[in-house]
Amino acid sequence: MRKIIAIGECVLDILFDGDAPRVSAPGGLILNVASNLGRLGRNVSFVGEAARDRVGDMIVDSLKSSNVSVDHIDRYTEGVTPTTLVFRDSDGGPQIVRYGRNNNDSFDVVWPRIEKDDILIFGGFYAIDPRVRPHLFEIVKHAAERKAIIVYVPGFAPEKEPRITRVMPAILENFEIADVVITRNRDLNTIFRTTDDAAAYKNNISFYARDFINLDRDNARLRYYHDKEMVEMAAATGNNHFAWSVGAITGVIDAMIENDITRFTLSGEGEAVMHTITRLAQETGQPVAQLLSQLEGERDLLSERLGKDAMTALLVKATEWAESASSSSDGLIPVKQN
Repeated sequence: MRKIIAIGECVLDILFDGDAPRVSAPGGLILNVASNLGRLGRNVSFVGEAARDRVGDMIVDSLKSSNVSVDHIDRYTEGVTPTTLVFRDSDGGPQIVRYGRNNNDSFDVVWPRIEKDDILIFGGFYAIDPRVRPHLFEIVKHAAERKAIIVYVPGFAPEKEPRITRVMPAILENFEIADVVITRNRDLNTIFRTTDDAAAYKNNISFYARDFINLDRDNARLRYYHDKEMVEMAAATGNNHFAWSVGAITGVIDAMIENDITRFTLSGEGEAVMHTITRLAQETGQPVAQLLSQLEGERDLLSERLGKDAMTALLVKATEWAESASSSSDGLIPVKQN
């Protein structure tokens, strides 16, 4: 069974109505995506760090209850698990106050076992934080060497790093190692000062990653770019905007496994092989199928070409889970019943 490795921050979010706390829940895009994938029955491991305190216990227990492995979470003793207080300003936008102190000996985690075509997802400020990044990125590089699919979600709150130029080298390095980049409009605006996803792909992202998905909450749509192809799908946003994004990312990862999307598929190597085989067929007069059968393992490379059908399948699943998560009471997809 293909595995999913999610690397992200353990943090508790407390949402306020005025000055009164309304609800608390584990926060962070990557952590919530991991929880949803575990609830769907996927083989998921979470890699991160949490103090051995009450807040850390709550977060780790929530992952366990969603069938996510917590064997690779560093439970440090010197420091406390971060907590984020989320208020709303007069315009409805979030005002975030953060408390907590991580362990200075950062990210002393046991590395997960990573194999070919496993999926590693990472992102947020955690992926560019100078305290964590050196150790985190070593795992990401190891996953790339093992030919896992690397999914990068760069989104982070602008207030975490108001001077984007200071972290841009790390962001670009993350783009370069990624097979798939997933953004929201606010992420594009933070990094590239635009919400035009087509322009961001053409002028920036395509130089690093050929597969790019943007979650456009403002226009209630998802767009998938792959080379010169683009597929768009409408997706109702519901009331919980954060959960909508979490659900959409969950759907993309879930659909990659369901539709057997591999590193070979995304790399474009299948298209190059088919181009070569087609040329040889024309030169030798042999049928394409006969040439394919001569390959080691008789692999059907025709199915390894990422076309619009596969891109659409990913967006269909992303839309389904985005709408499900955003309409749920807790922003999580219901646990899969076996």
